Amino acid sequence: MSGPEISTLVHIIFGFLIAGAVLFQWRAVFPAVSSESGGDAVREAIRKRWAPIAQLGILVILVTGIYQFMVIGMPKADLQKEAELVGPSYHMLFGIKFLFAMGFFFIAAAMSGRSEALAKIREAGATWAGLVATLLVIGILVITRLLVLIPASG
Repeated sequence: MSGPEISTLVHIIFGFLIAGAVLFQWRAVFPAVSSESGGDAVREAIRKRWAPIAQLGILVILVTGIYQFMVIGMPKADLQKEAELVGPSYHMLFGIKFLFAMGFFFIAAAMSGRSEALAKIREAGATWAGLVATLLVIGILVITRLLVLIPASG
């Protein structure tokens, strides 16, 4: 396997890990701990265990994503410009995907963090983790597919 292939694999694995955990919190953790007495203590215990993994995952996704953009994305964008290919610009799609990812990372960090300023996001976790994060993940996946379809060589 080449460097870009390994980077892609690691990027996808960590992406699914982080996205899956946030969606699991939405559908399993929040409803279960909200209906039980002592739910706040359980939620805090989960947060303490999950925070380091979420932080590491976000870092790995950012590093591998930047690497892929430099090694795979820039040549695609150059070819698209040189060949005057029609369709959405690689840079535009990547920029939108990056903004969606930053929004998702913010929600993931807020859900696993302990900042008092973000306590309201944790309290409304079902809405944030469920609706917003799910829509961002779907957007990221759709844009990723569009980026893959842009030719890498003429």
